[in-house]
Order: sequence, then C-alpha cells, then structure tokens
Amino acid sequence: MVETHPQTILMNIHLSDSDIDRMPEPLRTEFLHWLPESLQAKSSRLDPVQVRQNCEPKTAPAGIPNLESQTPEEKTDNSHVRLTQLLDAGITKRGLPVRVKLKREAAKKLGRDYINSLEISATGTISYNGQEYDKPSPLAARINGGATNGWEYIEIKKNDQWIRLEELRTIWKKTND
Repeated sequence: MVETHPQTILMNIHLSDSDIDRMPEPLRTEFLHWLPESLQAKSSRLDPVQVRQNCEPKTAPAGIPNLESQTPEEKTDNSHVRLTQLLDAGITKRGLPVRVKLKREAAKKLGRDYINSLEISATGTISYNGQEYDKPSPLAARINGGATNGWEYIEIKKNDQWIRLEELRTIWKKTND
C-alpha cells in the first residue's frame, strides 16, 4: 500500500528471514544497521504496539548475528577485517594460492568442490573476473550465487596446506587486540 502526502511517500515492505538471508552481504549489513535507527525515528510517529508487532524481529534471521544479545567479545569477532590487513601483518603474502569452496548446489552444477587458480595480489586483495576483493564474503557470494561467509568458504595455501581465512583472521585478531 502506498500513501502519498505532500512531501512523503510511505510504503509497507514485508521482508522474511529468507529475504534478508538472500541479500548481498553489503546490502544486508547496511540494512541491519539502518533498521534500528529507522524504527527508533519512526516509533515516535507510530503506535508503539504496531511497531513492535510488525517491524521488530524477536530473533535475528538465520545466519545473521543478533548483535544486541552478544557479549563484547562476540561483537569483536564480527568486526570487519580486510584482506589487506592480513597482508600488512605478514599473515598472507603476494602470490599465495587461494581457493573458494562451492556450496552444494554450485558444486553439483559445476562438477567440482572449489574454484581454484586465484591468488593473493600484491596489494593483498583477491582478484576474480577483473574485480578486486578486499573482503572475502562478497567474493564467496559472487562465486556461489548468494550470501556466503567468505571467512568460512575461502582458503589460502600456506606451508603446503589449505587454511580457512577464519583461522588467519583469528591470528590477526590475537596480534591486534
């Protein structure tokens, strides 16, 4: 339903948990940061009961951390670490092989479990199809065709063994707390 007022357009948009799960990671992150501010600003103009019933999820959608119920340590675990920070810290280096694990549907479609032949660039990013990625999740999402945790799905070959980026990020966090 769209109502027009002299300088305002109001729309009711209904998003399910699965709608939010399917959003590209940058959009989902921005949306989840914007939502509480928007609800707070509008709550003074709306019936508070209606806002609680229609707009505020009781739990975070699947796969999305509920930051309000997390401890400070858990919030730190969700901080944004960039791939270039791993390079700057000496945890990764130029030319290290990179592979991206495929989700079941993509793996079945392509007949393999990984996208290989990627590597860490001189600046610490990963290049794929002409685009540089300094965050792993947008890369993993692009390859898998939907929201994917790049820290879990991307691996770097170091000392002849594949290591998940999550492990390398943990090392970075321990040295940068």
